Amino acid sequence: MRSFFTALLKKESFDINNLDYSEFYADKNLFQKLVKKDVSTFGESELESERRKVLDFYIRTKPTPYLMKIHDRFSYSVHDSLPVFQTNFPTAAIYIFRNPLDITLSFSRYLGISIDEIIERYICKPGSTIFMNNRFPRTIGTWDEHFNSWHEQKSIPTHFVRYEDLKLNTHQTFKEMLTFMGMEYSDEEITDAIRQTDFNLLKNMEEEKGFRESLIPKVPFFHTGKINQGELTLTPAQIEKINAINKKAIEMYGNS
Repeated sequence: MRSFFTALLKKESFDINNLDYSEFYADKNLFQKLVKKDVSTFGESELESERRKVLDFYIRTKPTPYLMKIHDRFSYSVHDSLPVFQTNFPTAAIYIFRNPLDITLSFSRYLGISIDEIIERYICKPGSTIFMNNRFPRTIGTWDEHFNSWHEQKSIPTHFVRYEDLKLNTHQTFKEMLTFMGMEYSDEEITDAIRQTDFNLLKNMEEEKGFRESLIPKVPFFHTGKINQGELTLTPAQIEKINAINKKAIEMYGNS
């Protein structure tokens, strides 16, 4: 997704190691640099307020439209009942959702931990949180909690995109996304951005010069990109547990 928008909006030679629209909101180092104060000195309410101010500053100083990647589930502040991502600028969200069985495989490879551990710590653990160096904690919850947190909220207009549709109906899916965002691009411009960021091309770029956002050395970030691999790879017991814990969202996913 970030590759597509980088190719579409930047209008320059595409480079996998020069992607725009990073996970700025979770970047603890950048936050400390901008506020010039140790993040550990902030109380919870103050930190939340300052992160919003930094978000507003960052959006204000970036070319329009400003896009940002996030992993967090949607939530409201316990301090002022506003959305955690509250800004003073018009905001909308693109929510990309994928078969939780396939997410389990992908997440396991990315973090370098076992499939059972991924299921226990993230996919099926209520309130699960991602802790990583130089990042603010990102609460994601179970796959069901994450999906429903965004699907049920009414504060931020949200366009839902199935990963499978990005694979099987790429042009139309991106076109609908841009229409939702009020961004007008010709079919030729969309096609060219898709061409530049084809999965196999991204995979080849990584093989040739590496990908600086890959977490584990010698484990490629771009693996296969295929759909429905979890059903073929996970054990019946693993599949049963994922389906049982995430039943509500899985039913909605299958009907979307």
